[in-house]
Amino acid sequence: MVVRALVGLCLAMALMAAAGNPLGLLAARIVQGTLGGVVEAAAAYVGSAASEGNRGRALGRSYSATAAGALAGPVAGGTLVATGDLRPLLIGIALAALLLGAVCTLRLRNPHDAKRPSTGPEPARAALTSVCSRIGWIPLAGGFLAFFGVYGLIPIYADFVTERVAEPQQAGPWVGGLHAVMWAGTLVGSLWWGKVNDKTGLPLRTLVIASGVTAATVLVQATVGWLPALVPLRFIQGFCFAALAQSLMLYASQKAGEHERAGYLGVANSFLLGGQFLGPLMAGSAMALLAPSVGVLITGICVASTALLVLAPAIAATHASRGESAREPATPFVPRRWRARPSGRHAAPRRPQHRKGSQPEPRVRGEGRGHLPAVSTHPAAARPRDPRSRVNR
Repeated sequence: MVVRALVGLCLAMALMAAAGNPLGLLAARIVQGTLGGVVEAAAAYVGSAASEGNRGRALGRSYSATAAGALAGPVAGGTLVATGDLRPLLIGIALAALLLGAVCTLRLRNPHDAKRPSTGPEPARAALTSVCSRIGWIPLAGGFLAFFGVYGLIPIYADFVTERVAEPQQAGPWVGGLHAVMWAGTLVGSLWWGKVNDKTGLPLRTLVIASGVTAATVLVQATVGWLPALVPLRFIQGFCFAALAQSLMLYASQKAGEHERAGYLGVANSFLLGGQFLGPLMAGSAMALLAPSVGVLITGICVASTALLVLAPAIAATHASRGESAREPATPFVPRRWRARPSGRHAAPRRPQHRKGSQPEPRVRGEGRGHLPAVSTHPAAARPRDPRSRVNR
């Protein structure tokens, strides 16, 4: 899966470098979208191969690496664009993808191949509708709407910032800087949300909280007219945006069996990519009809609808988790250090049990279990005592 994506990226970059007209470039982009998807393939592999208690952290590290690439890539690309020729950059990316594909072929292994049971003549994967129903149509639709709103903001944001600068020449640095701030927040937030998901085990609750805060920051940005005030809002937006994809992917992995996890993660990722594709497409088409501020408000409402839509399943999942913890067998009130005692020769002695109101018998030194009676070695103590001696006296 990861190797296939890297080979597809290598092929797409090579086609872009060889393209001599816009149609060739468009065909190369289609190949990249069809055969590429390195980020999605890596997330699916990580979610499938990670252990149960560390899956959230593993997904968080994966998306944090994605954010680091999104933060450093435009800077490096912008520097190379100044040379006037993109072919060396495209060829370099193709060679790097090919090299990484070779390394992954040698090092990566599917952890479930050796354990995969034989399914006979029936297909190994369930039907798409069955997988969606097991994951839940509502969480999948929530992920679609979240990405629809967040990525739909991208084509609108340049005009939105341009309306708030004094001179049009200042719009470019502000747009690039605000995008970098958002990805910096995503870089930091990905690791933190991964730990939260592992600690709570409730990714739907994380999805509700993160989408609600993300929507609030987007809606507030639509009403702000001072550009420096957008900097902390964009950082918070990126910080909470980091939880959206990994929370949905973790929830899908929880619903899957051991050998179905990659397929479930692929279905969840397809809904996210659908929102990522349709959001910018529809937002760019609506720019001719709507003001940029109105477009920002609409994208914020789309993200807010995710929180409202997933709220009921998140509450149900929280109650179910509490119900499972409450099903543990009830034990009487006993101090924790007395509940589990070792058995055998290393067992600690039991404390004496007495009924209420009774007094324990005084313990005589030298008596009791495990002790021999005290015997004197004096010769007089060895002779029997005459009971009439006291009377005669």
